[in-house]
Parts: sequence; structure tokens; C-alpha cells
Amino acid sequence: MNGWLLASVIIVAIAVVVLIVCIVAVIVPFKNTATVLLAHADGIQKQMNGIQTQTTQLAATADKMNQDIEYKKESVQGVVQSLKNTGTVLNEINDSTQALTSKVIKKAADDPKRQAQVEQWTNTAMGFLNRKA
Repeated sequence: MNGWLLASVIIVAIAVVVLIVCIVAVIVPFKNTATVLLAHADGIQKQMNGIQTQTTQLAATADKMNQDIEYKKESVQGVVQSLKNTGTVLNEINDSTQALTSKVIKKAADDPKRQAQVEQWTNTAMGFLNRKA
């Protein structure tokens, strides 16, 4: 029986060695493949970092552009509002001028001395206008 036991131990030992060789034969190529995959993953991660940096820069640039557009829009709105109010201001000036002119005409119509003054000032103003023209 010692012979059978010795043969069994030798067969088990050979089986263990064969098993270890098979495991090594599977693990070594897997290790190389895993190393290549990790290298590719690292390269992809570096590319993603670059893309993320560019995305952050683009977002910052877009924010600056939006702020600039908003500032310019507000500036233009101020000018537009001023232009809208110009008509009202001119109407007020026109009304005021007409009221003053009416007062002067009324006073001048009642007083011949004032009529002469109005005529003199009108002639003087027309003289200045004709010189500039």
C-alpha cells in the first residue's frame, strides 16, 4: 500500500504543479492586458482633465461675454430711455416758449413803446442770424 500512497502523492503533486503552471499561464497574459488597460485608462483620464480644463475656460469666457452683453444692453437702454424722454422735454420747451411768446406779444400789443423794443430786438436777432448764414 505504500506504493499506492506514494503514487497518489506523486500524482497529486504533479496535478498541483500542473495547476500552478496553468494558473501562471492564465495570469501572466492577464497581467499584461491589465497593465495595457490601466495605461489606456490613465491616458483617457489625462485627456478628460484637459477637456475639463478647456470646458472651464470656455464657461468662464461665456460668463464674461454674458456680463459684457448685459452691461452694454443696460447702457443702450439708458440712451434709448433718454431719447424717449427727449420728445417730452422738447414739447415742454415748446409749450414754455409759446407761453412766453404769447405774453410778450400781448404786452407788446398793448404798449407801442414795447412794440418798438420787440421790433428792435427782432431785427437785432435776425441780423445775427443773417450774418451766420
